[in-house]
Order: sequence, then C-alpha cells, then structure tokens
Amino acid sequence: MTPYENVTFKERLHEEAAKLKEMSFRDKFWYIWEYYKFPIIGVVIAIFLVGSIGGAMYNNRFDTALSCAVLNSRYDSEALTVDQYFNEGFRAFIGLDENTKIDVDYSMSPSFDESAMNEYSYAELAKLTAMISSKGLDVMIGRPDVIDHYGEMDGFLNLEEALPADLYEQVKDYLYPVTNAETGQEAFCGIRIGDTSFGEKTGLILEDPVLTIMSNSPHTDTAIQLIRYIFEQ
Repeated sequence: MTPYENVTFKERLHEEAAKLKEMSFRDKFWYIWEYYKFPIIGVVIAIFLVGSIGGAMYNNRFDTALSCAVLNSRYDSEALTVDQYFNEGFRAFIGLDENTKIDVDYSMSPSFDESAMNEYSYAELAKLTAMISSKGLDVMIGRPDVIDHYGEMDGFLNLEEALPADLYEQVKDYLYPVTNAETGQEAFCGIRIGDTSFGEKTGLILEDPVLTIMSNSPHTDTAIQLIRYIFEQ
C-alpha cells in the first residue's frame, strides 16, 4: 500500500503545499520541474499547437503568396524592417495584390542537440514540422547546420534544376550543397545570402544564412522570385 492510497486528493494538495512552503524559491522550482515536467511539457506543446491551428484558421481566410521562416536569427528591434522588406518591397517587386498575404516567421530558433533541448525546443520543432508537413512553408532561411539537417531528409528543391537560366547564372557561385542521408547523393539546394543586403535591409542577424525552397512548396514560382529580389537589392 502506498502512502497516498488512503489520502484524499484535497489532503494531498495540502501536503504538497506544506512541502513547497518550507522550500526556497530555487528548491520550489526544481521540485515542481522534477515531479511535473511531463505535464508541463504537454501543456506547453498543446498551447503551441492550439495557437498554430487557431492562427491557421484565421489566416486561411486570405490567399497566401509565400510563407518564409528565418531560423535562429537575432535582431535589433530599432533596426527591424522585416515587414517593409517583404510586405512592401517584395510585394511591389512582384506586383502582388494587397489582399494576398506574405507570412514571415523569425521567432523560431530550433536546436537538434538533445542535451540542450527543453520543452520550448520540442514545441518549436513540433511547430516547424507541422508547417512543413502541411505545405505551410515555402522558404527556409537558416544557418548551414540547420539546412544540413533538413537537407538530409530530402526537404528542399534542387536549385540547379529549378532556377531559370538567367537567375542560375547570377547566383551559381553562391549555391550550397546538401547531402541526402538515405541515398548519399549531393544536390545544390541552398543559396548563401550572407553577401547580399538581406541582413542589413531586414535587420535580422544570422550567421552565414542559407536560403532554401521546400520540396513540397505550393508557391515555388514566388519563392524563386524572392531569390531574384534578394540578389537585385
């Protein structure tokens, strides 16, 4: 028989409260985390998923021309001009209707180091995976290690095959190779954009950024236009 078998739920709550009352703030934190971390992680992931679904339902009222994720970026809030770059500059560049939206998410910083991951890291990966699998992401911009990770799973278009001839000639010296983990084949699926004005004009700071187009993107033509835009600024 366990100590709690003859204890009511209310009595157990009182016992837990008494334990916590005697602990320091640091001890309280670690006690709660040790005994309740899985419910906490579950709640955090549920909140992210509910928020993502709710946001998707709201945004589905509008046509989407492009969805872009800029991963592991930093920014100076005073210099942040992402909206101007995409929703003003790029929109005008391709003559996009005002009722059609461009989504740019620069909030995620995924990590694949299990020793450094926490509930927030798992929630971000769940969100990013959901975006990719639902064809809700067209362009991914990230560090080489992040691009390598998704490139191993054959997640990107081969840009040598997808780009128009004139654009290919313009960017061929910046192409970035990834290797498919299953086949071992290498393909040029990324473009290094660190030498362009992308960082300066968006205010996003990213180490050696590589741009890719998702292999299941429903807006490939617009994504290619974004590459042209970035290299012509």
